[in-house]
Amino acid sequence: MRTLISALLLLLVLPATSALAIVNVDDAIIDPKQAGFQQLAHLALDGARGNTNRVAIKGDALSRWHHARHTEYLAVQFAYGKSLGVTDTNRIYAHARHRTQYTERWAVEAFGQLERDPFARLEQRLLVGGGFRLTITAQEAYAWYLGLGTFHEWERLSPLGGTRATDRRWRLSNYLLFNRRINEQLGFSTIAYYQPAWRMPGDYRVLAQSALTVHLSDRLALKLSADYRYDARPPQQVKPTDVSYSTGMEFAL
Repeated sequence: MRTLISALLLLLVLPATSALAIVNVDDAIIDPKQAGFQQLAHLALDGARGNTNRVAIKGDALSRWHHARHTEYLAVQFAYGKSLGVTDTNRIYAHARHRTQYTERWAVEAFGQLERDPFARLEQRLLVGGGFRLTITAQEAYAWYLGLGTFHEWERLSPLGGTRATDRRWRLSNYLLFNRRINEQLGFSTIAYYQPAWRMPGDYRVLAQSALTVHLSDRLALKLSADYRYDARPPQQVKPTDVSYSTGMEFAL
């Protein structure tokens, strides 16, 4: 109980902000062994009035359909924020994934993704790819997974100076996922991606997300997440590193 109260206090004192472009389709609130259709929704709000005028909202939804050896996922995220009456966040992101489990340890994945973030000069990014997923260990209390794959990426940037407005490239897509069930109320997960370009290893991205989930019931939870993103070669006038966190409610529908 003391652990649960500490986690709740930590969640309540942190404000909400937004981060996108990371997908964890193994959220702990969804039972990976349950067949059929499952849905999960998360909503975080942040606002202030008076000396500071700020409003921000972040939402995401995850749908999963598990049947026999196959699983389909659809994740949608959005974030919108205003500060002093000026919009400073307006992002949207969608990710679809199919997984076929061939053996107890090995699976094949295929995925597609669409992303937009005008404040990072990203008018549109579209990618399609696939790869393999290895179950390193899967215990009742914890699990480790390793993903090895590649994808083709097409992106259009808002023009600036002499930079190219559009670009295409192949990237590796490697990830490491860890899920930990601390007790009946608490769950922890972290996922990290490493995505270097095939022809230019110095052009790489690192994406990571860690989340602490406090289960209030079978269908309701509080969720605290921290996101990290690093782009070794960002567009001009875009910072290479983004760090953000959010706290909000999560619903199993």
